Amino acid sequence: MSATPVARTTSRHETLTPRAAVAMFGLLLLAYAVNAMDRMVFPVLLVEVRSEYGFSLEAAGLQATVFALGMGLAGLPAGRLERMFGRRRTIVAGTLLFSVATALTAASTGFADMLLWRVLSGVGEALQLAAIITVASSAFPARRGVAIGSINMAFAAGSVIGPSFGSSLMESYGTWRAPMIAYAAIGVALALATLLLVSPRLTEARAAAGVVRHIGGAATLLARNPLVLAAIIVLFGLADFAFIGMYASYLREELGFGSGAAGFVVGLSGLAAFASPLGGHLVDRWSPRAVLALLNLGVAACGCALFLGSPGMAWQSVFSFLFGLFASSGVYVAAAGYLVKAVDAKGVSRAAGVFVTCVYVAASAAGLLFSSLTSAAGWTTAAMIQIVGFSVAGAALALALRPHLFSTTDTSGDHS
Repeated sequence: MSATPVARTTSRHETLTPRAAVAMFGLLLLAYAVNAMDRMVFPVLLVEVRSEYGFSLEAAGLQATVFALGMGLAGLPAGRLERMFGRRRTIVAGTLLFSVATALTAASTGFADMLLWRVLSGVGEALQLAAIITVASSAFPARRGVAIGSINMAFAAGSVIGPSFGSSLMESYGTWRAPMIAYAAIGVALALATLLLVSPRLTEARAAAGVVRHIGGAATLLARNPLVLAAIIVLFGLADFAFIGMYASYLREELGFGSGAAGFVVGLSGLAAFASPLGGHLVDRWSPRAVLALLNLGVAACGCALFLGSPGMAWQSVFSFLFGLFASSGVYVAAAGYLVKAVDAKGVSRAAGVFVTCVYVAASAAGLLFSSLTSAAGWTTAAMIQIVGFSVAGAALALALRPHLFSTTDTSGDHS
């Protein structure tokens, strides 16, 4: 008699065909891609924003990455909201909040209210991202790393489209506000599509119930592996978002690139994130020590090449792409995947929230720290300290991980 509820749960889970599950998950990824469009275009627009509002380099750097403060502060509460209201509702609410705040950025009257809208857009993105990571881990348990990697591939799509399409809109309409309003409208439309077309049978799936058995993993986030990973993620957030927030300004102000050329080069770093499922494959197959150490060293090497090497467009393009390959497709995906695997089945949603908090609280300070270092010592020194130095430190910390304590899965009978 006790087997009856389990049979119902499994049957309900299996009524979604693999094709339908992938299609619905694809819609969630499309909604997340809109975030990337804004994230990658706003730094390209900073020259125009600074000119109109009279912001200093430090103030502009803060505006470029302060959205991450909202993401960091909302990361842990996002996990609680998922459990209270469901993942689908959390994703829809986050997408709507992000979109409205993006539109309000275009209506800013000065530094303070623009800062508020950027922070709130980050809160919305945190709700959306944490819930999508949990959906990826629970709905596709046999391929958690690849599913999480596909989230970053969606970011790649937005990263490629965002700067170039945004620059085109700005030039066509003669204002930096045009891409902000357009991306906000797309976000609202996708939030409504998610509400109407994505089934709770995907978003609320409990993969551990009769479908997959998680073996191992820490019972608390205060264990060795989760804490070491949290430190690596913080260092990565400081390094990667210094690049995301300020590299376009470096290209335009230091190397003399135009907005279109800068948008193209920055977009190549986002293009590299299309390889994110490969990063997820590394998570599913290889030791966290080796993977995170080597990927962080790759980020450091690319940072050296970008800020010490040739100022030519070809050189910058190649190493911008490689930076995105090691950072976005590599460290970001691997850190998220390993943090989920560092805990037991009950801790997955909390681990997703911790990942968002660690990477984005650090990222919120990255632009201000990098621009302050730049003002004090120049672009090259700032990059050597924040991008290269922090990445090397992350590689060293990876050696402290204990691979045998990470969780594994028994997916016999899994049909997701």
